[in-house]
Amino acid sequence: MMKKTAIALGVAAMAFGAQAAEWMVTPDHKFEANADVGVCYANSKGSTGQVTTTLTGCGNNQIQLRSVKTLANGVKIIGQIEIDGDPVLDNSTMKSDDMRVGVDVPVWGRLVAGQFDHFMEDNVAEALGFWGVGAGGYVEEPLMYVKGVEVKGSVKSKAVEYYNKYENFELALSLNAGYADTTMVNPMYGLATTVGYKLGNLQMYLGSVTLPAYYSSTETASTGVITMYRTGLYTNGSGFAANYTMGDTKVAGLIYTVQTLAGAMYNMGGFSVEQKVNDWKLGFAMQNVNYGGTDQYTQFATGANYTFVRNARVYVEASSLGIANGYGDVVEIGMKYTF
Repeated sequence: MMKKTAIALGVAAMAFGAQAAEWMVTPDHKFEANADVGVCYANSKGSTGQVTTTLTGCGNNQIQLRSVKTLANGVKIIGQIEIDGDPVLDNSTMKSDDMRVGVDVPVWGRLVAGQFDHFMEDNVAEALGFWGVGAGGYVEEPLMYVKGVEVKGSVKSKAVEYYNKYENFELALSLNAGYADTTMVNPMYGLATTVGYKLGNLQMYLGSVTLPAYYSSTETASTGVITMYRTGLYTNGSGFAANYTMGDTKVAGLIYTVQTLAGAMYNMGGFSVEQKVNDWKLGFAMQNVNYGGTDQYTQFATGANYTFVRNARVYVEASSLGIANGYGDVVEIGMKYTF
């Protein structure tokens, strides 16, 4: 049970959201809680061009809990869990997301283990979507993550990640586990290496990753929980991302290449820009995707959001993936509140 002595409520910035509630359990132990809630109307197109309109949470509903215990010499023990769900849909399944536990040692760096969005995904693969609020304002991300084996990373692997920063340099090593064959007995490991460098207002990241051949997956059936394997679609990839901030304007660029198990090379490249005007934020992204031959697309995403009270925003976002019949195109109108 959390101690009730010396508890103070404050506000602290977190990577997860705009604000967080922070409790001081003891002078050397802090507990943070953050929540995003939102709802939107979304129009999306299917493979034949049919339009579906839904009222959903649009990926905006998340709860994060984080605890940091400071030991002697500044060593910190870190524990974190994030839960995602869509309470707009009755009885929607809650899903665990970022979960990590580890240690942060001054000078030596941070080491965490669990299931989480890796450093390379956050800073390279998702470089063009930093301005989005809902799920509609995004061009297609690189199909291969450190964690993922499915399009858009629907399956997460277990991982261990090391991170350190020295002056303007950053280094992240993300080791994730899978299997060498379909028996899911013989282990196989993948590694992502990401290096970052900051030069004034310019931030750059260079990353490279290899992946295991197979991952385990669980599904719930009437007979109980079934464990099966899923084949990794990609063997390795690499990318370079950079962003530059000029006052209220931020621009970003991305070049990314992935290799399939069959040896084919997929290429992506694009840019995005964000502009703040008082309580408004405007965003735009464009990306070229080349899957080989005639399988090539130009994709666009744009959006605007307005902060009408502290931490509460209304937004409209749209994306076009360039696929036949507008497949995957989305328009969203919604609201999001962070507390």
